[in-house]
Formats: sequence, C-alpha cells, structure tokens
Amino acid sequence: MANYFPVRETEFMVWLGNFVTAVNANLATAGLVAADLTPITTLQATLTSNIADVETKKAALASATETKEANKEAVIQKVRALVNRIQANAAVTPAIKAQMGITTRDGGNYPQHPVPPNELMVTLIPKIGVELDWSRNGNGPGTQFVIEYRVLPSAAWQLLDIINKTSYLHSGIAIGEGIEYQIKARKGSLTSGPCNTAVIHAGAELSGEV
Repeated sequence: MANYFPVRETEFMVWLGNFVTAVNANLATAGLVAADLTPITTLQATLTSNIADVETKKAALASATETKEANKEAVIQKVRALVNRIQANAAVTPAIKAQMGITTRDGGNYPQHPVPPNELMVTLIPKIGVELDWSRNGNGPGTQFVIEYRVLPSAAWQLLDIINKTSYLHSGIAIGEGIEYQIKARKGSLTSGPCNTAVIHAGAELSGEV
C-alpha cells in the first residue's frame, strides 16, 4: 500500500470516506465521472460490513475464551480435590497413581533440589493476553514457579509473577515486536535454572488492532 493509506482500519475507513467525498466534489477537475467511483464505493460498503463482522467475532472469541478459562479452572479444582483424596489413601499404590497420571507424595520420588520446569508453551489470546502452560518436570508440592519475561529486543529479564500453578495468563501487555518467556522452579532458598524459552509475537493482535 502507498504511504498515504493509514495502517489501522478505523483510520483507513475515515480516510476512505473523506477520499470518496472529496473526489465526488471534484469529478470534473479530476477528469473523472461518478461511475469511476462505483467500484470503490461498492467495496467500501462491503468492507464496512466485513469489519463489523470481524469485531463481532472477536468479541465472541473473547467471551468464549473467558468461559473456557473459567471451566478449565473449575475442572482443575475438582480434580485437585479428588487427587488429594487419592493421595491420602494408603491403599492406592504408586503404580496405580502412575496409571492415573498423578505423581506420588513419596519423598524419594521428588528431586531434592528444584529442577528446571519444561515444555513451556505460550498461546496468544487476542484482546486478552498471553496464556502460558508448562510441566512441573517432577518438582514436588510446595515448589514455586518464577515467571520471567522480556520484551524483545531487550536483553533484560523482568519478574512477572511467582505462583504454585503450572499455567498463567499474562494480561495488560504493551504491544511489542515479541515477548519472550522463561520459567524457573524455586523451593525454599534454592532456585533452578530456566526452562526452555518461548516467544510470542503479539504485534497489534494483542490489543485487537490490525
């Protein structure tokens, strides 16, 4: 596109409306006739409808994402309560727990010192934020996870939060070329090295702009 076309859709549509009005007012001077503008005004109406449709779907996606997150957290809480009951039942062997996909509370099965988490994944949720998910990598109960990020191309890591869970929603982010994340495990005074890093290129999508 030429430089005089605004990048943002809202500004472009204002510019386009002004362009059509000004050309209509100066057809003879510009050596044009009204029919020359017909293809543009037809597409202008279609584009206006398209933009409205996109905004409606963005709002629906945001609502659906919030509902999904609420249900996911509700399921996690229910599962955690059931797992606690299973963990307290001495009749449930480590082998059975392994079948269920849960870790045991036997002290020997946890590393003595915190180890780097792994399998960090980040997902962009437009107009909401960035969802982070990672694996405990064997770190036992009571382990805290230190979440760090940096806005590229900066080399400086910033502390985002310290939590006990293995998922996090980073909201209220300033738009940048890219955001890089890493997670460390902390137990007492000891902190592990970082996990794999993950980069998300939020661009303008994060704020809903295009």
